[in-house]
Amino acid sequence: MENEFNTIWKELNELIPLMREAVRKGLERDFETFEHNDAHIQKELLFLNSALNFLQKKWTMDLIYIIRIKGTPFFNDIRRALPSINSRTLTTRLKEFEENHIVTRTVIDTQPIRVSYELTDIGKGVYELLLPLLFFFAGTRYKFEQKENQIKSE
Repeated sequence: MENEFNTIWKELNELIPLMREAVRKGLERDFETFEHNDAHIQKELLFLNSALNFLQKKWTMDLIYIIRIKGTPFFNDIRRALPSINSRTLTTRLKEFEENHIVTRTVIDTQPIRVSYELTDIGKGVYELLLPLLFFFAGTRYKFEQKENQIKSE
């Protein structure tokens, strides 16, 4: 487990500078040509707060992560991966995702009917933003657990 974690951590540390550079180049170009007056700043903050409010809703990050990891999961695959979410909540969240262009929903005409979900480019972009957070907190937790185990063994 430790070796696998170290390999993933190393790969992520190699990817982060590349991701930062790509984002920086794109944003820098747009940011430099954009006039930031008070009205624009207020609109930007409104958009940022709206996006963060959407992302902090319960199950949002879990669902994005599960759908990305599983590829094109069916409704029941997602349900099994999150046993503590009820079907009604899952349905509601997935409808919100579809309305916000985070996922595409595909109905497969079988008996019984099956529904699959896949992240759109926007959804994949959100996942890519969440991934560094996942690794950061996983690494922090891993380091904390290592120190805790070291203290216990002393």
